[in-house]
Amino acid sequence: MPKAFKTIEQQVLSLLRNDILAGKYRPGDKLRQDEVARRFEVSTTPVREAFRGLRSEGLVLIDANKGVVVKGLTVKDVAEIYELRIALEPLLAKKAVSSISPESLEAANTIHEEMCASTDPHRWSALNREFHIKLMMSEEDSRLYEIVKNLLVVAEPYVSLSIFMHPKILQVDNEEHGMILEGFNKKNGRLVQKIVKQHLEQTLAAIQDSVNEKTLRQMGTPAKTSAR
Repeated sequence: MPKAFKTIEQQVLSLLRNDILAGKYRPGDKLRQDEVARRFEVSTTPVREAFRGLRSEGLVLIDANKGVVVKGLTVKDVAEIYELRIALEPLLAKKAVSSISPESLEAANTIHEEMCASTDPHRWSALNREFHIKLMMSEEDSRLYEIVKNLLVVAEPYVSLSIFMHPKILQVDNEEHGMILEGFNKKNGRLVQKIVKQHLEQTLAAIQDSVNEKTLRQMGTPAKTSAR
């Protein structure tokens, strides 16, 4: 694929992603390939590829009959995702403390450094998924790992939204990730289990605030400033 084409696709993907996270498109809105192409003054090919990228990020659904439809991000959905993560992920992290390889721990530290240097919501949320997976992949042969990995994937759009709406939470999240790494380095499974649980609970609260705020914006109602 020519580099210039890839760049156009990434630009269209980034612009559409930001529009969806900002609430410019409502859940159920259809994205029409020709209209988007005219809007950005590009051919339909990079638009089609951008739609696929949005689908992989969980922001749209692509249906053979309905076309490309904006997916709703709801408090109910994210609550279910994080209730499961809070119940399962701390246990998996505790198990991984004793089995993680030095190479995976070093890789997680490198990802953490990248996250601390990043302010882009999508990039940070993608790194966040990689960070958690890298720490727990020593348990990849278990059913628990597969469940948690899938939950990380479906949680990613919500993480992007929370950072898009409230960039200041990045500092807190990065600090908490540093604490998790410290627990892994100390081989303290109980400490890691506790920190991961607290981290997920706080993340859920931040995301719920962001989803509610996004919904109010779409309804044209002024949102209250979050205390977080």
